[in-house]
Amino acid sequence: MMKKINQLISKGFDEKLYQLDQLTAEIACFFSVPVENHFWPLLKNQRITLLTDDPHFATQARFQQHLLSKHLSKCLNTNIRGIDIKVIGLHLASVEQKTGNFRLSNNASIIMQSIAQGIDDKELRAAVQQLAQTASHSRP
Repeated sequence: MMKKINQLISKGFDEKLYQLDQLTAEIACFFSVPVENHFWPLLKNQRITLLTDDPHFATQARFQQHLLSKHLSKCLNTNIRGIDIKVIGLHLASVEQKTGNFRLSNNASIIMQSIAQGIDDKELRAAVQQLAQTASHSRP
């Protein structure tokens, strides 16, 4: 017997998702940022952990965490005991930053070198040529 997908989701789970959506919307409103911004709130034991991949947003949130805590307690009608802000790295971005490797196809390298030929500034032309050559050879 096949069950409908709705039957597989516990009743408390959809309520928790609704609360997280409300929490996210309130945080976005407080900071005047779009909901699609790069932050993810978690709520456990009346503490919020705010995860973000944007260090600038994390700094802003840390400076305003006391005000945010008061605002959320009032809007969500619950007692928020504290907020922890954590910066998380995105895997692809951190790998490229750590390795410093650029991935450039041979075709892209040839195009960059032909573009470099049309540049009048000697130093800029040399830099673009070197970038094209180095990036094409640094492929893993």
